[in-house]
Amino acid sequence: MQWHPSPSERRAHASLKWSTFPDNELALWVADMDCRPPPCVRETIYQAIEHGIFGYGTEPPGFRDAWVEHLQIRHQWSVERDWIVPVAGVVPGMRFALMAHPNIQHILTPTPAYPYFKTVPLVEKRIQHPISLNRKGETLEPSLAHIKEILNTQGEPSAILWCNPHNPGGTVFSRNFIHELATIASKNNTLIISDEIWADLILDDKPHNPLGLVAPNDQPTITLMAATKTFNVAGFGCAIAIIPEPNTRQRFLETQVAMPHVATLAYAVTESCLRHGWPWHRELINALKQNRNTVTEWAKGYPELEVTTGHATFLAWIESYNQTDLSERFVRQGVRLSPGTAFGSDTATRLNFGTNPVTLGDALRRMDTALL
Repeated sequence: MQWHPSPSERRAHASLKWSTFPDNELALWVADMDCRPPPCVRETIYQAIEHGIFGYGTEPPGFRDAWVEHLQIRHQWSVERDWIVPVAGVVPGMRFALMAHPNIQHILTPTPAYPYFKTVPLVEKRIQHPISLNRKGETLEPSLAHIKEILNTQGEPSAILWCNPHNPGGTVFSRNFIHELATIASKNNTLIISDEIWADLILDDKPHNPLGLVAPNDQPTITLMAATKTFNVAGFGCAIAIIPEPNTRQRFLETQVAMPHVATLAYAVTESCLRHGWPWHRELINALKQNRNTVTEWAKGYPELEVTTGHATFLAWIESYNQTDLSERFVRQGVRLSPGTAFGSDTATRLNFGTNPVTLGDALRRMDTALL
C-alpha cells in the first residue's frame, strides 16, 4: 500500500483532513485515508485530460452495469438497473430521502453515529429518536426491542436512518438482524434508509448484508452506496440510491430537480474502481488490518478506556466514561481526532487509522503523553 510519507504532502493540496488545523497537529479525524487510490483512477483522469473537453456530461452507459455486476459478485444481490438512482454523495442521498417523504416527521437514528445522522434530520425539521448502541464484545450493538418500543409509541409515520457497517464502531450487522429490522419496519409502516458506504471495507471474514437484499422488493427501502470510501476517492462525489419499490423511487427521483448532479469524471472514476480496483483493494485491507492491530495493542495499555474497532471501516471509537475532555487532551498533544460530542457522546472520540503506520505510531505516542 502506497501511503503518503508525510502530512506535508497532503497539506499542500487543500486537504480538509490536513489543511483545516495547525501544521503541528497529526490529523486522524475526518474519514478519508492517507494513501494513493488504485492506479486505474490516475489512468481515468489522464484520459480525461487528454480528451480535453469539460462541458456538460451525462451518465456513462456502463455505470449502472458496473454496479449491477459488483453487487451480484461481491454481495449476491441481483439489482435491476432502473432501481439505481445516481446522486452526488451518500449524505445528499440521506437528505433527498427525507425530502421525498415530507409526511414522515419521526426519525430513528442509532447513537453514537457520525454527525450527519443528526444534521440531516435537523435541517429537514424532523423529530429525532436516538437508538442507543452499547458495547457488546468487539462491537457496538443496538436493541431491537428499543426500536420496537419507539415505533409502537408513534402514531405518525416514521423512518429509520441506519448505517451498515456502522460508523463509528465498525459493526457488521448480521442477516438475521437486518431481516428483523426490516420486519419491524414493515409492521409499523416505516421507511428504512440505510447508509452502506462501508460495505466493501469489511476487515474480517463477515459478509455484508445489504438492506435491499434482505427486505422484500415491495417494501419501501432506500439503500445508499458509494465507492468513494472503499477506493479513497471522496473528492469525486458519486453515490447511488438503490430503491426497488417504484413509488418510493419516483418520490426520490422528484427531489433531483434543480439539484447538483454527479460530474462526468466522478462517474468515470467510480466505474473504473468497480471494474479494476480490486487488486489494490486486497492490499488496502491487509494494510488496514495491520493498523487496526496497532490500535488494539495500544488500547491494552489503557483498561480505563473502551476502544472499539469492530470488523469494518478504518475507524476506532474510544470511550472513556469518566473524562469529558478526551479529544481536547489529545489536541493539546498535537493529535486531532473527531470529538465524540458530534456523534452523541461527551466522553468519547473517534480515531481514523487509515494512515501511514509511521504517522499512526507517532500519534499513539503523543496520545500516551496526553493520558499520563
